[in-house]
Amino acid sequence: MKLSTSTYFQIIAHLILLSFQLMFWNFIIDDAFISFRYAKNLYFNQQLVFNVNETPVEGYSNFLWVLWIIMSFPLDIEIILFSKISGVIFSHLSVIILYKLAFKINNSKNFSNMVILFYVLTPNIALWSIGGLETSLFSFLLLLSVYSFVLDIIIRRNKIIKMSPLFFVLLSLTRHEGAIVFGITCVFFIFLLLRKNNASLVTKLFQFLYFVGIFSIVYFPYFLWRVLYYNNILPHTFIAKQGGFSILSFLERFLFYLPLLIFLFPILVLIGTHYIKNLKVQFRNEKKLYLVLVILTLCVLLLLLTSWMPGFRFTVPILPLIYLLLPKSLNFLMILNNNKVKPPKIRKNVKKLTILTICVSNISLLVTFYPFVQIYGAGIRECNITLGNWINENTFSNASLAVWDAGTIPFYSDIRTIDIYPDSLQDLHLYNNPEDANYILNQNITFLILNDEYFSYIKTDIRFINNYHLIFYAQFYYADGFYGQDYIYQIYLFNDFNVSESAINALINSSEKFYI
Repeated sequence: MKLSTSTYFQIIAHLILLSFQLMFWNFIIDDAFISFRYAKNLYFNQQLVFNVNETPVEGYSNFLWVLWIIMSFPLDIEIILFSKISGVIFSHLSVIILYKLAFKINNSKNFSNMVILFYVLTPNIALWSIGGLETSLFSFLLLLSVYSFVLDIIIRRNKIIKMSPLFFVLLSLTRHEGAIVFGITCVFFIFLLLRKNNASLVTKLFQFLYFVGIFSIVYFPYFLWRVLYYNNILPHTFIAKQGGFSILSFLERFLFYLPLLIFLFPILVLIGTHYIKNLKVQFRNEKKLYLVLVILTLCVLLLLLTSWMPGFRFTVPILPLIYLLLPKSLNFLMILNNNKVKPPKIRKNVKKLTILTICVSNISLLVTFYPFVQIYGAGIRECNITLGNWINENTFSNASLAVWDAGTIPFYSDIRTIDIYPDSLQDLHLYNNPEDANYILNQNITFLILNDEYFSYIKTDIRFINNYHLIFYAQFYYADGFYGQDYIYQIYLFNDFNVSESAINALINSSEKFYI
């Protein structure tokens, strides 16, 4: 059977994406192990908590992803591998949905191929498909939700039954931002209903209530359970990471994303110029108007609600939506305002040069994060996982741990852990009292893992000086030319708890990451 040119192109796109994923395969983020720990405690202890038998704290923001990765335990698949395989699958499914959505938007196979080419040549996509978090799942469900909503407004326009609310529910269960996107979609749906002249007010009202009702039937029981279980309307991750809006935090986020804006500058100029010039025409295009609305919503959330991650993780769901607006904009540049004047050969060469420029610009994003994620991934494997397993092997179930990076080390040590990060995600007391040495030291924590950045309030306390001793250092990563600062842990042991010298020496001799 002979395959079409478009099919060959899609196969190549999948291979390009897979090659990037293999390039980043050793990377995983420490935060992923927070979700892993919640999943493990739910599966083995039937408690969706960070510490078993303690007050529940919603220290994760990816409920559906936590439920998904639970499957790694009955399937007996190592959880890192399961998360990576899952991310790879969802990212490749996204390519398929993106192609279909691009065709619905632009009605051209060539344009659809162009969209998925831009998508797979963006290395951020591949990086966060194997980073251990829900990014690929959320991106896939966002594309699926947008695609199904586009079908609802162009094919099922006059039908009561709409499919998109079902996918928006899954999107909202994956990340809380999904509920905001659905809210914006509801506003747009009202706009579309008001524009309809061939339906009565009662029919319009019924369609809207049905649209919202399908979503609410699933989402609101979850919302009610979450509020009752965690005793908080807002997710604690949202409260802890944001800390209120300020101009300074807004500017810091903008500066963080500035390199990405520079690399995407050709794309933004093309789309912006095209849409400004054809504003009236674009406003009448319901599909593209909806895309612009969703993109703007996610961009606002990006600057208001997100935190640092290498490779601009929180932009990954937005990028494919931006690429969907690009093909017609490329055509606009190609014709240079007057396709009757310019020779076809020049127009074609201009288009090819523009596409090449965008592809090269996208791939160049590698320079902003590739050196760091390689160092970081090695640190997770060689330092954090090793240290967590070592603690597990040399402690009992009643031991305890206090640590800044409350992901990998707590997951593998598998003991009670206090998250002593200044904006603690897992400990409400320390979140409200971030420098309470009494709270920490009165508990006689077995292992204190500190660093030089923050913990002077502990190190100067007489109880710490009298009750703890330094047993070794652990170097998460070494400084290099690109990132000029070492990341070093100091591991302190409670004096009444014994760890043999041979166990300490065995760890130190096993790797240069550990030293006295």
